[in-house]
Amino acid sequence: MSKTRRWVIILLSLVALVLIGINLVSKDDTGTSVVSSSDPTYRSEHTDTVVYSPEGALNYHLVAQHVEYFSDQAITWFTQPLLTTYDTTKTETWSIKADKAKLTNDRMLYLYGHVEVNALTADAQLRKITTDNAKINLITQDVTSDDLVTLYGTTFNSSGLKMRGNLRNKTAELIEKVRTSYEIQNKQTQP
Repeated sequence: MSKTRRWVIILLSLVALVLIGINLVSKDDTGTSVVSSSDPTYRSEHTDTVVYSPEGALNYHLVAQHVEYFSDQAITWFTQPLLTTYDTTKTETWSIKADKAKLTNDRMLYLYGHVEVNALTADAQLRKITTDNAKINLITQDVTSDDLVTLYGTTFNSSGLKMRGNLRNKTAELIEKVRTSYEIQNKQTQP
């Protein structure tokens, strides 16, 4: 083998080693795929969630058509949610539905679009609540809305702005621009 050929092979080998070294140094060694913070951590179709109190009593049942959880914000989005609440005797008390809902880490449920709250007990004087947006604290069952709210009772209909209430106590109070109509039932007297 000639000296020239030997020097060419050594030179080409050095060039190859330098190029391999440059290639290795320039590579990003994160190795893991980067997830955008706008992407959900997980998605699910038709979920069915049951939540119990620390004492073991059934607290609420949540069914949704689509769920997306974002771990960086600790927020869960629900599409077509249906929430059923229970009292301490495991009796269904309220059915709550909306177009979308957002559940935060502090157990606040924000309801958006065609919100409807229906009483499921026969003795409730407040039968139904409708609004566009509402917020429910799932621990205390306080419910609030700053939109137009309509309350339907056994003998009344009432509408107004800004409602505050509590599902556990079966109460609701309209704050502003309240309009109420009552149905007076005639009592039949015996002759």
